[in-house]
Amino acid sequence: MIQELLHNQTWMDVRTWREQYAGSLTPVHVSVLSVVTPLTRLLEGKYGMKIDVHLHDQFVDDMDAVEAKLLRVEANSRGLRRKVSLLSRGEVMFDAESVLPLEMLPVQLMTELEEGKRPLANLLADQGLSLSRSNLSIAQVQDEGFYGGCWARRSVLGATSGAKALVTEVFHDAIWRKIQYLMQR
Repeated sequence: MIQELLHNQTWMDVRTWREQYAGSLTPVHVSVLSVVTPLTRLLEGKYGMKIDVHLHDQFVDDMDAVEAKLLRVEANSRGLRRKVSLLSRGEVMFDAESVLPLEMLPVQLMTELEEGKRPLANLLADQGLSLSRSNLSIAQVQDEGFYGGCWARRSVLGATSGAKALVTEVFHDAIWRKIQYLMQR
């Protein structure tokens, strides 16, 4: 699970991260990693990148202490865990794992999540819900595995309906190459 893999990473709030890294990264890295509106809308609108969702798994699970703290619910609360990859033209751009507390999950949203066809932030926004993103943190993955060296971010999405989700995203190198290609066209 992405959440478990990234618990031991050094997470920086977005302001601290910008101060430390903004000068050494491209403006594209900074805008993508720090966007507070739905990321897929930025990728589609600004760069013309069509994004598709591939649902890997979705199940009810106990939240761990870190997840519960970020979502402001009791430890071991039950949540819907959703694992997806977001692709452009069949290539994975980033992986995402969302944890949504069951007690706050509207039935209509649950139905759309079960279909597994659309990004979570888009589902919330398209239901006419005011969407906010808090606790935006960024990390560079320091491990020897598949994600080593990749950038990751996590944040809490909240909607006026009361629905909340902890969303963690890990960006593959392919996203930066794809954006560069699209910018040069």
